[in-house]
Amino acid sequence: MATTLADLAANSQDKLVQGFVNEIITDDYLLGAMTFDDCMTPSGTSDLTYTYKRVKTPMTAAFRALESEPAKTEVSIEKVTTNVGILADAWQMDRVERDAAEDLYELKLEESKNAIVRAFDAQVVSGKKGTNAFDGLATILSGTSTEATSAVDLSTLDQAKSLDFADELGNMLSVLMRTPDVLLVSSAMKAKLDSIARRIGIGTATVGTAGGTITTWDGIPLQPLKDGALTTNDIYAVCLGLDAFHGITLKGGSAITVTLPDWTAPGAVKSGDCEFVCGCALKATKAAGVLHPKAAA
Repeated sequence: MATTLADLAANSQDKLVQGFVNEIITDDYLLGAMTFDDCMTPSGTSDLTYTYKRVKTPMTAAFRALESEPAKTEVSIEKVTTNVGILADAWQMDRVERDAAEDLYELKLEESKNAIVRAFDAQVVSGKKGTNAFDGLATILSGTSTEATSAVDLSTLDQAKSLDFADELGNMLSVLMRTPDVLLVSSAMKAKLDSIARRIGIGTATVGTAGGTITTWDGIPLQPLKDGALTTNDIYAVCLGLDAFHGITLKGGSAITVTLPDWTAPGAVKSGDCEFVCGCALKATKAAGVLHPKAAA
């Protein structure tokens, strides 16, 4: 079943979880926009795996003449197995400290949310299944037809460089299954792309629902990943959806759980935690692409 984090949070009927998730999806475009397939059923083991077929080369259609058979084409697929991981953050606080500094308690909750966002975004881009739960886009796209490297030196910008780089990015986007829903970038690359887009007249800026400014590259939202989640200046173009790039979580749950301490219970030091049961799947190789910047000389 396809759903969003906001929909999944409603399953819990817990106002705390709903509020926590609402802050997450307000702060992070990717977690707010992604569709999650909540299909996995815990089997009593730690082996939470998700298996799917990834389309590498799609079938093609062609016109046929009367009284002739249609041309036969084959779809090229690969079987992919990924894992669902438990992304977690925990903290503790003395009850006297909480009474003395209410703002510190709120800060711990805020940082718990930020830690989950940073870790998820970083895993989506550069994660490796052998190290953590699932492969990120850098690993999945390596060596594919939607991976490209720029030949333009962006250390300084002028009109000619801007046009050349726009051509390179356009070429990468042209091989995707459709116009991507978002370009995921670092904060530094977003500033560079905003400048190029203004120079060649394809950039727009609007005010988002949360009050921030959303800029676009030829109509495609430019979204920086927060707090160093993307450590390179690579540009990731992503099509979102169950037939493209989507999240995975457990069936019937809220995906995210939040546990806060009972300050009236015995014990001086209390603990709280947050957990996000998550994974990602790329159903078609051409549902995502990456443009690497020119390497420094």
